[in-house]
Amino acid sequence: MTAAQAPEGQYVASLTGLRGIAAFAVFLFHFGALNPGIRLDMQVPMIGSALQFPLGFGFAGVDIFFVLSGFLLTLPFAQSALAGEARPSLRQYFKRRFLRVFPAYYAQLFIILMAGSWFITWKPQTVATFAAHLVMFFNIRLYPVEPMVGVWWTLPVEMGFYLLLPFLQPLLRPSRWVPTLLTGVLVSMLYRNWVALHFGSAAGAGAFLLPSLLPGSLTEFLLGASAAIIAQYFAVSQKPRPAPWALDLMFVLGIALSVLWLDQVVLAAAEEYWLGHWSMIIAPLALGLPLATISLALYWGSRLGAFLLSNRVVYFLGVISYSLYLWHFVVMLQLQFLIGESYSSMSNWFKFPLATVAVILTASISYYAIEKPFYKLKATRQALIS
Repeated sequence: MTAAQAPEGQYVASLTGLRGIAAFAVFLFHFGALNPGIRLDMQVPMIGSALQFPLGFGFAGVDIFFVLSGFLLTLPFAQSALAGEARPSLRQYFKRRFLRVFPAYYAQLFIILMAGSWFITWKPQTVATFAAHLVMFFNIRLYPVEPMVGVWWTLPVEMGFYLLLPFLQPLLRPSRWVPTLLTGVLVSMLYRNWVALHFGSAAGAGAFLLPSLLPGSLTEFLLGASAAIIAQYFAVSQKPRPAPWALDLMFVLGIALSVLWLDQVVLAAAEEYWLGHWSMIIAPLALGLPLATISLALYWGSRLGAFLLSNRVVYFLGVISYSLYLWHFVVMLQLQFLIGESYSSMSNWFKFPLATVAVILTASISYYAIEKPFYKLKATRQALIS
């Protein structure tokens, strides 16, 4: 979840917009889970089907985050590896990662702990579980600590890749990267198959999340990194990028393949998907490849992608995407708590704009009060150093 620079040094707003789409998709998925009638049980022609994707497949927003993180974070490492330059400063790298991730997370953790049981997501903590929350390592063991906010499970997955990436830097050359990528794909498939064999029939949210821990999601990060290597290879060797029409075609194909996979395979598998279906085993490859293609097309300047993802609304969602992701589920649960029994009788068509406004408002406050000041702190320190 970091900003991207185009080969010419220009900020790629459409990649920020893609991050906004990912965060909002996760929000829609959880809204649909909390309010299942919003899809009208698929009984209304066209409307029910149209709502299937944002409300039924919004979990794929997490896959977008993983691929995009792999892409954006690898760019400077790939550039240095391909150009034969010194590796980017690890001190600066880890400082940026800390300032990007932890301040908003710690603020949310502190607020929930201080408010106590007023928050529905609050749970009493032991020393061990509090330490797990403090260092964001919920998934450090096979039977993970249950985070107070369910969506926090993805944070240590990303953290794992942050820690792994510097060790991959010597391999970020085409001749070395191909076997590295193939090994990563094999590791992901073997891990997911092992989880399916041992935990496929288990109940509870933990059983559904186990396949997506870092070994199972490694392919998506590596595919994002592969797109970064391609981008920097073209830049370092001064090869011309594909024509504008080709970039738009890449963008459209990436979307089409993602939709086909989710609609024709994941939907067809239904609940079996999470219980060890073959499609779950290869999902990081099947979904990660088109998502990496979309990321590369946007980075290279797809006009269609810029039109759809660089407008003010989508871009703003991208700017506040991390806080939106952190707070959306908590805010929706608190709305139920604050409004009380009358909330359940509200029309979903009223609940949705209410929840959307509340989530975006909370995320905006978190961004402007917590995230943005730390961005300025980072920029100030970098200016002083330079």
